[in-house]
Amino acid sequence: MNRARLRSRSLFYGLGVVLTAAGSFAFAVDTSWDFTPRLSLSQVFSDNIRLEPRGDEESDLITQLNTGFNFNREGAQARASVGYNLQSLFYWRETGETSFFHQFFADSGIEVVEDRLAIDAAAGFSQRQLVRERAGGDNLNLDGNRGDVLTFRISPIYTEQFDDFADFQLRYSYNRVDVQSSEVSGSNSQRNEVSLNLTSGALFSRLGWGLSADWSETDFDDGASTSLASIEALARWNATDRFSVFGTIGYEQDDFDQEEGNPQQDDITWQIGATFAAGERTFMEAFVGDRVFGRSYGASLRHRLRNSRVFLDYSEDITTVNEFEIDQTIPRGVSSTVEEAVIVDGEPVFLDLESPELRSGAFVSRRLSAGYSGQRRKTGWGLRVFHEEREFEVSDRSEQAQSIVGNVSWRMAPRTSLIASGSIQENSFADQEGEQTLYSTRLGLQRQLGPRLSASLDYSYRDLDSSANQDGYQENRVTATLQKSF
Repeated sequence: MNRARLRSRSLFYGLGVVLTAAGSFAFAVDTSWDFTPRLSLSQVFSDNIRLEPRGDEESDLITQLNTGFNFNREGAQARASVGYNLQSLFYWRETGETSFFHQFFADSGIEVVEDRLAIDAAAGFSQRQLVRERAGGDNLNLDGNRGDVLTFRISPIYTEQFDDFADFQLRYSYNRVDVQSSEVSGSNSQRNEVSLNLTSGALFSRLGWGLSADWSETDFDDGASTSLASIEALARWNATDRFSVFGTIGYEQDDFDQEEGNPQQDDITWQIGATFAAGERTFMEAFVGDRVFGRSYGASLRHRLRNSRVFLDYSEDITTVNEFEIDQTIPRGVSSTVEEAVIVDGEPVFLDLESPELRSGAFVSRRLSAGYSGQRRKTGWGLRVFHEEREFEVSDRSEQAQSIVGNVSWRMAPRTSLIASGSIQENSFADQEGEQTLYSTRLGLQRQLGPRLSASLDYSYRDLDSSANQDGYQENRVTATLQKSF
């Protein structure tokens, strides 16, 4: 798909999300738009703008101008959140490389029929890495490894409450992921999904139950398709107000249409587990079960201390790149700065090497993520570890990604903060010898000049060690930024 067509489709989807939500606000006259324009100007120096191997580096000065806005509105029956940023890059040495990047995000929800029918929709337009050879670069680097990504989701939801006996929900979702690059165009896909859930109501205080059915089909542009279907019954015993045990039994059928004669997988599934809520600050859940791909495990922990919080998640599931892009790209929204925080509101932000390779088909994901973040007086911090193994169905291809990343901020004066961060990321592939390791560090100074005016000075360093193809690089970067919101 060419760039013009992709941007046109992004604009069409995005405007559809916004206008659909905005139309419903005719019934919400008590609400108003929260509109925030913003502008930032940066001067950047890079000593390796093309991310070339050691000895072939080229330096450059880049003037970066970010112009954008955010607006939000929320009423009794509808909500809308929209963000846009135009990233303009002007190169002093490579004058012919002037670039413009659009980042767009829209999220909306409408209650069409009160307590019955609602519609959720979201669209995103951003950039991501395409192939692994130059992993770790961003939009400023002239390495040819960034592509525009459009993500779109719309989901009508019908709910029904049968007094205190049961709650019913029927949801349909349509997702679309488009990446502007001929190298990975086969991974572009659309996904249709239907889920049905019937859960016990307040009448069942001690012994709860549930019935669910799910079906999804993902069609890739290279002709591959993935179909997943399951039906499941659940029983839960609330032994106390804080402790419960549960079990499920069901049937799962998976069809991976990537090769002729590919066998269909189906099997009886089961799961047993327990949840424990030790007050309002702590929640724990763990389970073990059996899926079509074998024994599976899962766990989750959320614990809030006085000035910090701890989280841990482990999951095993069959998924696709389509699902990953929808789940990770859309929630990020739009920022006026290129660099993203390591941890936002206590939750992690994915790094480049943690993202799966852009390819068609389904894969079994075994993912562990744990972190610790907090704020005390003048100091804030975040620490996160991540590990994921991916095994692609049908083919023998597999990949592994892991990272450790942390950041700390110190308010050294009433309007001045010092920020430091560092990370180590690794990934490897079963069909390649060696691995990639990306080391990143950042040290920044931020100063609040006025109520909506700030300035910052950052130094960052990146080092990619690629033993697989001897194609590593190093980059030092200094950035001075002036940012204003209105």
